[in-house]
Amino acid sequence: MRERRQFFRMRFGSRVQVTHPSCGSAVFRTGDVSDGGLYLLNGPFELAIGDEITVQILDLPEEGPVVPVLVVRADPGGVGLQFAE
Repeated sequence: MRERRQFFRMRFGSRVQVTHPSCGSAVFRTGDVSDGGLYLLNGPFELAIGDEITVQILDLPEEGPVVPVLVVRADPGGVGLQFAE
């Protein structure tokens, strides 16, 4: 199978605040990150392909920015998010 990833991925385990327009906010965990997006492990509520949400990394020395993302992929372990900006 041909690799389709455009960006190098790096393992990155951190807590992130996820805010969904209809589900509210909850803390999820990341699996990896790249220049194009990040992978979220399954969390307190289900995310579906096409959902527009925001994420904020919590485990930083300073408050992280709130970043808009789009759910572009789902598998049994979690979802792939693409940075919207």
